[in-house]
Amino acid sequence: MSGKILVVDDVATNRLILQAKLSSAYFDVLLAESGEQALAITLTELPDLILLDVMMPDMDGYEVCRILKSRAATAHIPVIMVTSHNSTEEKIRGLDAGADDFLSKPINDITLFARVRNLMRVKMMFDELKLRETTSQELGLSAFLVDHSFNKDEHGCVLVAANNPAQAKDWAACIRSRLPVSTIIANSEDDATSIARENIPDVFIVCQNLANGGDGLRLVSKLRTNLDTRQSAIILVVEDGKMETATKGLDLGASDYIHAPFDPNEMVARLRSQMRRKKYSDRLRSNVRDGLKMAVIDPLTGLYNRRYATQHMQRIIEQSGKSGLPYAVIMMDLDRFKSVNDTHGHEAGDNVLKEFARRLQENLRGIDLVARLGGEEFLVVLPDTGPAEVEFAAERLRNAIDQTEFDIGGGKHIPVTVSIGVAFGGPEDKIPSVLIQQADIALYESKTAGRNRVSYFANAA
Repeated sequence: MSGKILVVDDVATNRLILQAKLSSAYFDVLLAESGEQALAITLTELPDLILLDVMMPDMDGYEVCRILKSRAATAHIPVIMVTSHNSTEEKIRGLDAGADDFLSKPINDITLFARVRNLMRVKMMFDELKLRETTSQELGLSAFLVDHSFNKDEHGCVLVAANNPAQAKDWAACIRSRLPVSTIIANSEDDATSIARENIPDVFIVCQNLANGGDGLRLVSKLRTNLDTRQSAIILVVEDGKMETATKGLDLGASDYIHAPFDPNEMVARLRSQMRRKKYSDRLRSNVRDGLKMAVIDPLTGLYNRRYATQHMQRIIEQSGKSGLPYAVIMMDLDRFKSVNDTHGHEAGDNVLKEFARRLQENLRGIDLVARLGGEEFLVVLPDTGPAEVEFAAERLRNAIDQTEFDIGGGKHIPVTVSIGVAFGGPEDKIPSVLIQQADIALYESKTAGRNRVSYFANAA
């Protein structure tokens, strides 16, 4: 794993030692000898991780970290604070400033590289999400995440899996008294796995040794590889005092660790940090999902648009080639829709389109493709469907539109009808546009024959 690491220390020897260690592992290393220089380099180089000395003459590491976390461009960059002191008070102060971890001088190489690998993975994930969000925004599909702050507490859910119920209850009570979170207590490894299926927590606190002979490291591995819980943060409570255990936990997927017995203030500070980071990643993912959704969903009706329809129709065609089963393509066009807009206004027209979409969805199967191609033109594709079933389905759709008037707002209701054209596809057909064109020809026949009827493409008929 390569990446760019900024080492900040006012002592040249310390900088050079860390540079040598990191360079030997093929990291690109940047050096800064003061807080001001570190802030300037961070803005121009955007490193993947920062190793930040606590004690510096111009500006201490806490202040540098607070500034970094307050800037949108640098807030997601992991920071490891390096100190010659290892008191709980210093750790809490650093964590409250936004640091991700502490390393004590002289730095243990195993601990250093385990933490670097872990935080580099986190940073790469954030970078990928931010890149996708930026692409979505450039395409006009979503807005940047501008309202997130790493300095505010986040609401969420925490699952505590300790090695006895009394301990779990004490930890949960302490957490709830200091953070705006709900807590769930798991009494065993299996209990934690089962609960997570129903109610996915934002953060798991997992003891190294669990009740009934449960293995916390094994639970960490399960949670990280499970699709439902892999995005949750995990704090491992190391009970044997060994850094090897903490290192193994990080490599298995833990987000952070804390040695037991611990000061409750340190646990709260670490939990607060993980909760903020989890919520930030959730917002990035949500922005990406919303952008992708906007790319394929018609915003007025909530149906799929032409872009999605042609891609999904291609998959239906490919599936027919494998199964040998037929399918049907239906083109639908609202009759005299222009007169609705001209007579009652565009808001009334929009109400008709939304209600039309709703009735289509109510009268089709979950596996059927329903899309708005544009204006008052709609496409329906029925997989695994032969002529007899299609005739019934098409008439059902026509009746669903014709038999009940449409509410256009203001207490007004108007009659609406639809013309329908049907084409049939099978294993030999390959191109969606050809089938759509055939259904469109049948639709034109319905229009010219008087509207409010179903017609079939000649070959299919």
